[in-house]
Amino acid sequence: MKLNERKAWFVLSLILTPGMIGIDALTERYPDPAELYEALISGSDKYIPHQLTAAAKAFDLQLAEDITGYCERRGIDIITRDDERYPEKFREVECPPLAFYCFGDHEVLNEEMSLTVVGARNSTEYSRKVAAELSRGAAAEGYVIISGFARGIDSAAHEGALEAGGKTVAVLGCGIDYDYPRGQGQLKEAISKNGAVISEYPPLAQADKSYFTIRNRMIAGLGKAVLVVQAGVKSGSINTATHALSQGKDILVIPPCDIFAEEFEGQSNLLRDGAIPVCSLRDLMFNI
Repeated sequence: MKLNERKAWFVLSLILTPGMIGIDALTERYPDPAELYEALISGSDKYIPHQLTAAAKAFDLQLAEDITGYCERRGIDIITRDDERYPEKFREVECPPLAFYCFGDHEVLNEEMSLTVVGARNSTEYSRKVAAELSRGAAAEGYVIISGFARGIDSAAHEGALEAGGKTVAVLGCGIDYDYPRGQGQLKEAISKNGAVISEYPPLAQADKSYFTIRNRMIAGLGKAVLVVQAGVKSGSINTATHALSQGKDILVIPPCDIFAEEFEGQSNLLRDGAIPVCSLRDLMFNI
């Protein structure tokens, strides 16, 4: 069965792991997603790895129909690469999403005045205060605040933006309707009404550690710059900053409040490597 372009992109997004190495090469080889799907299920292209053709042959198209129906009932948009609503910013990231889910206002994803705010889940009260205050101030100036909806710095950034009556976007490492972090349903609902909640994963997909790393390229991609509030050396925040650097964006960093503490070491390293220090809202607004 020949799929139309939109459905082909959507089906491929369910077969191919988001952010997987090799997807860009496949889509360059087959610009028409329907042709790529046919090549996968036929196994006719010897250059396509066997595990991908096997996954395509095993895929039940009814699953795509079921997810589409669920999203229609819930008011969740499915936005594919051929969709006019697809953010141009995503075309600049490594392995642009084949499709993603959006709950809220898709137009906010295209705002040029946007700031990504990231930091540790297990953050200090001081760092959460900084994230909330600066996000509140930037949102009041019209900036859309982008973050990852995790506890700690992410949640403080989203809440700060909402308190200012501004817009914010949450990029999830699970499905939109999966309860993670637990008990954050009200915040998710508020974000959807004052911005958007988005994910590459079907609405009921459970959280997975790898998903959070994969989605970081999208968090970096949506922001004009990235503000790191608190970060250890090996952290999702540093991963997001690395993606932002590869996208040619500025990295802004809150100086560590304790240079001897491991939980701030990532910030020290970024500053040593040339990141821009931010010590006030004025600093932030001057550099974005």
